[in-house]
Amino acid sequence: MDYISLEHAKQASGVRMVCTRLVPGPWGEAAKAIFRLHNIPFQVVAQTGGEENTDIVDWTGHRNAPIVMHNDESPRVRAIEIIELAERLGSGPSLLPTDIAERIQVVGLINEIAGEDGFAWNGRLLMLKPGHDAQGDKILRTPMYKDYYSPAGADRALGRIREILDYLTERIRSQHAKGSNYLVGNALTAADVHWAYFSQMLDTYPHEQNPMPGFLRKSWGLVAGSLGEYDPTLIEQRDTIFREHLELPIDF
Repeated sequence: MDYISLEHAKQASGVRMVCTRLVPGPWGEAAKAIFRLHNIPFQVVAQTGGEENTDIVDWTGHRNAPIVMHNDESPRVRAIEIIELAERLGSGPSLLPTDIAERIQVVGLINEIAGEDGFAWNGRLLMLKPGHDAQGDKILRTPMYKDYYSPAGADRALGRIREILDYLTERIRSQHAKGSNYLVGNALTAADVHWAYFSQMLDTYPHEQNPMPGFLRKSWGLVAGSLGEYDPTLIEQRDTIFREHLELPIDF
C-alpha cells in the first residue's frame, strides 16, 4: 500500500482514508474494499495503531482508523456512514439492498461483526486481556487500553463472540438452503465484505495472501484458541466471497 503524507492529504481533494499502517486492520480493509468495489479512487494516510496520533486528531478529530475524508465534508468513521458515502460517490451494483427488510439485515449484521460490542470488539478484548493480566490497571492509561479495555468486558467477551458466530453460522446455512452463498439475499452486500475481512481474526489467510506481521498473527490466534471448535461454514463462506469478489493478497 502506498501512503501519502498527512500534509499532502490535507491539501488534496476527493477521498482520503486514514488506515493503520502495515497491518490488515479489518475495519480499514473492509472500507478500502467497499471503495474499490464501487470504483472510487482514494488515497491512504498512515495511522499508527495503539498510539496517540495527535497529528491525525488535529486534522480529523479522531485517533483511530479508519477515518474517511471526502473533500471538505465531515469525517466519517462508522462503517455504515462510510458505506453510504461509497454508495453516493461510486458506480457498480449497490452493496446495500433496496428491499428495506434486507437492508436492515445487512446493517444489523455489520454492527454485530464490526460495531461496538460486536465480534471484533470482543475479539480485541481477548487479545488485550493478557497484557492487563500481566501489568494490572496501570496499563489502562495507554491509548489502546483506555479506548477499549475493561476487565468486565473481557470476562464476557468469549460468550458474546460465540453468540455472534452461532448466529452467522445459522444464517449461512439458511442461505445455502435457499441456494445463496451470501449472508443476505442473492447478491454481494457490505455484510459479506465485512465478514470476509473480519473473519481473518478467526482464521487468518497464510502469509502469501495476508502478509501480516507475526506478532499480530499470534495475537489474532487468541480468538480461535479461546473458542476451540467453530463451524467451518463460517470460513467456507468467507473464502467464496474472496474468490468471487475480493482481491488477494490483502494490500496494506
